[in-house]
Amino acid sequence: MLKFIFIRLLQLIPVLIVIITLTFVMVRSIPGGPFSAERKVSEHVLEKLNEHYGLSDPLYVQYFSYLKNVAPKKMDLAALVRFDLKEGLGIDLGPSFRYEGRTVNELIAESFPVSFQLGAMAILLALLIGIPAGTIAALNKNSTFDYLPMSLAMFGICLPSFVLGPLFALIFGLWLDWFPVSGWRAPGGFYWSDNLPYRVLPVLTLSLYYAAGLARLTRGGMLEVLNQDYIRTARAKGLSTWIVTTKHALRAGLIPVISYLGPVIAGVLSGSFIIEMIFQIPGLGRHFINAAANRDYTLVLGTVLFYAALIIILNLIVDIIMVLINPKLKFE
Repeated sequence: MLKFIFIRLLQLIPVLIVIITLTFVMVRSIPGGPFSAERKVSEHVLEKLNEHYGLSDPLYVQYFSYLKNVAPKKMDLAALVRFDLKEGLGIDLGPSFRYEGRTVNELIAESFPVSFQLGAMAILLALLIGIPAGTIAALNKNSTFDYLPMSLAMFGICLPSFVLGPLFALIFGLWLDWFPVSGWRAPGGFYWSDNLPYRVLPVLTLSLYYAAGLARLTRGGMLEVLNQDYIRTARAKGLSTWIVTTKHALRAGLIPVISYLGPVIAGVLSGSFIIEMIFQIPGLGRHFINAAANRDYTLVLGTVLFYAALIIILNLIVDIIMVLINPKLKFE
């Protein structure tokens, strides 16, 4: 397993270099610059700003300088837990052009924990809704308990988060006044109970689409497993439906779900960009959208690089779990 992990981590390097190169070329191809939207300044001041941030250098010099700064130089796990990339890996993502006096490292360390909480709670809620719904549908094939959850799942798939978000905000926030429609923390709220209402609508909006997909995958996987000979044998021995389902069927039936978790995590992370803008959540996705709109090159590059590395590592973890659950697979 260690050899498998080591090889996959080595494969991470060329993938990230390609991502950095493509992102660098695309952001520099956009007309204008990071200071184009500022109030009108003299050519001399604009020249000094570009010189200060290294934007007056040739593009290939800026590119290789950026690669040098983002190359890992050390390893400090305690700092990585705090998402401090500079202290943890020696990675310097540069200053932000949009947020004066702030570095991209600081913005990621400050805002990503919010995005991580949002994504983790959304994935957990999607699993808690999708797996039971798919299992119940598979156990009651072609009945009301099959048609109803699968119809709701299809409805959830057809309505993306950028449609559900404003609808939930309008109905549950403005009309019924049950939950706040913006923000992540209550003013002066230091306890979980104070901040919980601010999390309900964004987490629910982000999770329902993926819960629908997980429900359909769980149903398909469970239907295939429930027709296997060893499940019939377990039932013939007199085992209850609960034991047959939880002890024998779920382990194999959830393999498609586990393989889908990698893309789901990627989708939750990228989908949170829109959710953070709709509900005004101070996460990294909101910074990314603002950076793209304001041509903040370093923040765009740093955010893309950070999310790309995170998604690849999470997919690696999913692959390891797949092998541990399914003995037919091997670390190859």
